Amino acid sequence: MLLLVFTWLIKRNPGCTYAELDQTDQALFDALTRQYAAFATKPAQLWTENYRYDKAPLILVRTNRDKGCLWYYIYLINASPYIDTARYQKVAFPGNPYLQDVYTAKSLGSRSLAYWLPSNFTYTSLSNQEILAFKYFPEMFRMPASYFSFPYFSMHEAFHLYAQKGWTYDQEEYINDYPYTPEHFNILKTEYYLYDIALRTTDTAALSAIMKDWLMIRNYRYLRWPQLIHETNSEAMEGTARYLEYRYSDLTDKNLPFLSNKNGQPSTFRIVIDYVTADPSRYHLLCRTLSYDKGAALGFILDRLDSQWKEKINRGQTQYEIIRNHFGVTYTPGGEVLKRLRQQYEQYKE
Repeated sequence: MLLLVFTWLIKRNPGCTYAELDQTDQALFDALTRQYAAFATKPAQLWTENYRYDKAPLILVRTNRDKGCLWYYIYLINASPYIDTARYQKVAFPGNPYLQDVYTAKSLGSRSLAYWLPSNFTYTSLSNQEILAFKYFPEMFRMPASYFSFPYFSMHEAFHLYAQKGWTYDQEEYINDYPYTPEHFNILKTEYYLYDIALRTTDTAALSAIMKDWLMIRNYRYLRWPQLIHETNSEAMEGTARYLEYRYSDLTDKNLPFLSNKNGQPSTFRIVIDYVTADPSRYHLLCRTLSYDKGAALGFILDRLDSQWKEKINRGQTQYEIIRNHFGVTYTPGGEVLKRLRQQYEQYKE
């Protein structure tokens, strides 16, 4: 009974037109309109022609803070094919072609119980369709552009559900017994330097030479420490979702550069690897977190090397495998070659 009274007191409808919405909700739908316009007009520049995030169903849950348990109402976007919307209030967006199927609800019954849990998103099943239920709150629209601001965070999680459905890379993402050793760090630093150089070069022949050297380093690391191969799975899963964020930024405000910090300031792979390996309390970032930007960088590189790479990753090849097959490099170098590569690439400065 107390829960029912509490729910009745806090639940409300936000309004039935854009003009009636509060500042946060107007900012929400402004951001969503920009997302949808980009996916409607330039889907292949974001991912593929067939990935139309602007057509996908979405549930947006208004809450009060990060991982908020207290929520006020729900928006159903593009959900009419999956739920009878006659019982809900339609929200009108005059003149907006991208927001024609928007409804608001105070509850979805037992299906909305999960929204009370401390999380930023969950999945809700409507007519056997898994739909992203994403929580939003005012600070998401006031913070500098970052991985946790609404446009990037929401499209990242939607990509996992809608574009990566059927992918199995996440079954083996985590690395046991990661080699936190000077030997590995020296090799790893050379690899990270190569990302910066490859992303900056404008010469295709030079890019190919850089990535062949990158492959030799990868081949050596996987022969020496076989457990590291699992990083290729997190590069595939998280790296492509981060790739989408960067491509969207490039098409719109250009406000999310690689390796951004929480204030939106960019960094480089060289700076990041030196920072992480300088302090044992940061070593854990090597296991998976840094795969987000490594995988995204490999996506940008593959855009220039193999126009079919997105189809290949959909069929089960990681970025590493696509690049390895592209060049046919199976050679694993010895210590002297690795030393030469380190000396060669260490000279490149920011």
